[in-house]
Amino acid sequence: MDIEDRIARRQRTGERHRLVLDEDALSPVWHPEEPIGRGPLIERLLDYFDPVFDGRAPPNGYLYGPGGTGKSAVTVSLVDRLAEVLSSTGDALYTTTRGASAPGVSFVRVDLRTADSAFEFSHAVLDALTAESVPRRGVGADELHERLERHVRGAGPVVVVADHMGEPETVDVPTVARRLGAVEGTFAWLAVGRADPDEVGVPDDAATIEVEPYSRATLTDLVAARADAGLGQGALAHRSVRGLAEWAEGDAGVALSALLGAVEAASTDGDAGTTLDEETVEAGMAAVPWPCVPLGRVLALPTNRVRALACLVELNPADRAPVSDCAARIADRVDLTTSTVERFLYELAEAGIVERVRLDGVDGPGRPPSRVDPRFPTLAFRRLVRRRVDEVAV
Repeated sequence: MDIEDRIARRQRTGERHRLVLDEDALSPVWHPEEPIGRGPLIERLLDYFDPVFDGRAPPNGYLYGPGGTGKSAVTVSLVDRLAEVLSSTGDALYTTTRGASAPGVSFVRVDLRTADSAFEFSHAVLDALTAESVPRRGVGADELHERLERHVRGAGPVVVVADHMGEPETVDVPTVARRLGAVEGTFAWLAVGRADPDEVGVPDDAATIEVEPYSRATLTDLVAARADAGLGQGALAHRSVRGLAEWAEGDAGVALSALLGAVEAASTDGDAGTTLDEETVEAGMAAVPWPCVPLGRVLALPTNRVRALACLVELNPADRAPVSDCAARIADRVDLTTSTVERFLYELAEAGIVERVRLDGVDGPGRPPSRVDPRFPTLAFRRLVRRRVDEVAV
């Protein structure tokens, strides 16, 4: 936080004493323009991207590591900056940064959570490369493919960064490589995911870049910076910041989910005040299951499933069993049938987003009933869904 930001923050605090000043800064699904504590990773990625400064495509690559290690934050920021420097929309751009002209390299970032199908993938790539809007209706996957091919044929290389590779809802590396290989043009891809390279079909000749979890000290700095930007002056004690960082074990997504959950716990307490005490921080931590599904993955689900999950987190544990009764209670709150909700719950359990926990000690014939438990941060999810009320009406 520079001097101007610090002064502006004091001005906001002086105008209105409140707990939250900038909720985006507290969100685990928001990324700052300048990632915190990831300088060495940025340098390694710039080494990987080095050929683009001469107008050449880098090798295909795979960036991987555990969740919450800043992979998305770094690639979002770095791709945006490289696109500003090296890319243009519609025309080739030439750069003389190496002392000689070189054709422009275009950068595209595709979030596979929202662009997993062949149609959505081609749409995302083409939409990022063109100035005009790309229609979604009245056009098929083949026509999108042809449009993309016309746009990139004869142009400079296109680097596609495909994030969230190999999740239960997303495709693997060979699928992305096959889709880009079917387009006549010069493409390179950088896949981003959690799994080891051999688990998602990374070719032997692809570059691999591994990301380690945040150290406790670095994660403490990250949580402190987010809290300073998002909360009122003195709202979070430094011992709570250290406690969150230690508890999260190097996972920034987990730490920030607990922090945002603490804000939600304070706001539902009736008299939130302007600070987060130890009790509310502990409530935020308790609302994060371990291990947990990242909120970005949950929020990227189809709207009707997000609506069902929003109702699920409002139910008491006793009301989430058995599955059929849980589905009926959710269906009473949304415009969906009980059978549809029950199917959603089974599908979400198969994907690991919720868990069916068998209830022991229940008498009766047949298999014991099970309770539906969320496997994602419930308080933070509730708050983020509330902010998306225009998209997700519960």
